[in-house]
Amino acid sequence: MNGASLRDFDRLADRIRLHRQVDKRPVVITEGPSDERTLRRAFGEGVSYFTAGTRDSALEEAQKLHDWKQEYFACIVDRDFDDMVERFENQQIPIHAYENADLEAMIAVSGAASALIEEFGSSNKIAERGGISFITEKLYEMVLPVTRLRRANVENSWGLAFDNIDLRSKVDKRSMEFKIPSYCAALSQTSDKSPGQKILMQYANGQCDLQRMPSCPRGTTPYFRGRDFLSFLSVALCGYCGTRRSQSVEPETLEATLRLDGVHRLKQSIWGRDLVDVISPKAADN
Repeated sequence: MNGASLRDFDRLADRIRLHRQVDKRPVVITEGPSDERTLRRAFGEGVSYFTAGTRDSALEEAQKLHDWKQEYFACIVDRDFDDMVERFENQQIPIHAYENADLEAMIAVSGAASALIEEFGSSNKIAERGGISFITEKLYEMVLPVTRLRRANVENSWGLAFDNIDLRSKVDKRSMEFKIPSYCAALSQTSDKSPGQKILMQYANGQCDLQRMPSCPRGTTPYFRGRDFLSFLSVALCGYCGTRRSQSVEPETLEATLRLDGVHRLKQSIWGRDLVDVISPKAADN
């Protein structure tokens, strides 16, 4: 087999089609196991869940099933900062992308971010800062430059490695000022194709226009990556609006809490009801 493993021949679309011969429940394709766990908690066992591993893989397998005229599935993925999901949607493939950039962002703007601030923050400090709504809006403003840079990176193919930079290290913990020059300098070092700190700062501050500002077609605003927002929130809870030790409010911890809180929000949301409408008829029709 020229060194190929059995995994190379194990295509998700093939497994799904075989699975449907014995299980007529509608199918949902997800990116990763954490998405599957969250969706399973929200929508129960009336659906067969299949994890693709990455967004690209999920979309490719959905494309294959669509080409085979299979109509019993929905593919749930992050929209992120490129236009890939839109291209698949334009082919009438049953994509049910999360609102905003990803699942965490969708849950955050649904009200879960405010719940996290209330739960992990200090009531006295929250009041001193003007209340939960004021703090949330401040965090939304802080994450906007990162959103601009993520989209600019896609449009210009700079290859910047955002995950190599800890956003928390670029925030003044007392004033909650986002140190954009320092962040852009560090980000610039992650790729040989970077245009340099000055240009990155111009994009971050909105001085350079994007070809297209990322947005959610379902109207969710503001648009951001959930983990970026949670990184800023993590810092805020350690002094600005809370007294937590950094280890107790790591972004990963906040993300897990957000997902758990978001289960009932997903089920009751318009997005969730639309998902049920998308998959429910397919169980009976196929």
